[in-house]
Amino acid sequence: MDIGSDNLAVLADIREISGVYEVATTSTPHGGIFGAYQLFQLVLVAELAVPGKRVISVQTVFANGGASGQPAQIKIDTLQNGRSFAFLTLTYFQGDIVVSRSEIMLTVDEEDFLHHRNAGAPPIDLPSWEPTSAGMWPGQARHWQGSGAEVAGLHYWLDEQPTPTMTRALLALITEPAVMSSMREFNVMPEASAGRMAGNVLVQTITLLEPADLVSGIVLRSTTKYAGQGRIHGDGNIVDVSGQLLATYSTTGVLRYPR
Repeated sequence: MDIGSDNLAVLADIREISGVYEVATTSTPHGGIFGAYQLFQLVLVAELAVPGKRVISVQTVFANGGASGQPAQIKIDTLQNGRSFAFLTLTYFQGDIVVSRSEIMLTVDEEDFLHHRNAGAPPIDLPSWEPTSAGMWPGQARHWQGSGAEVAGLHYWLDEQPTPTMTRALLALITEPAVMSSMREFNVMPEASAGRMAGNVLVQTITLLEPADLVSGIVLRSTTKYAGQGRIHGDGNIVDVSGQLLATYSTTGVLRYPR
């Protein structure tokens, strides 16, 4: 699932044609389009469509798998676009098939009227974490597995800081598999049949609060809150290396034995 810098460039090559945004997709083992890849492109498209504002909230329903490796389109419906906020509906589709639909809010950052930050966590002992595969992340990663509480941690970083829009797109991308990965660390997952996955994300909600320094890196902490009746739910947050909150995410998915 390593996207690499070449695949990242393919996913970021977005073109507007007659009011619809044309995007590429990359091949996947199961044939569907990874939700993480869609989230990456949705953030890029939303900020292209509304210059001067940045994405603060993404709520996405992944309705159909789509066909990976085939072109896709993103259509935008604008509910409101004012001085401080914009509210968009983005429909990700291929032909007559709606792959996903997202409600995205964009904002203009203003001076703090009320300045409140959660105290955050104690400083993180990152050097003690184990190097691990970066997966979908185009840089490097370390991993930590909690004991007792089912909290898994991942530290991701890059060699160079991307643009603010690309940074937000990468944050959205990396949240999508996080809860599922956390579940795998603490529980036995069902074996998937050939060409299929035992679990996948159905609904993803992301809130991007603060700018992220991707050179020093970000830390994802994910907790699976529930698994049963064929479904899974969990949430997590993204903090900087000092433990200060940057973003939050919530995942609801399907988890069942393949037919």
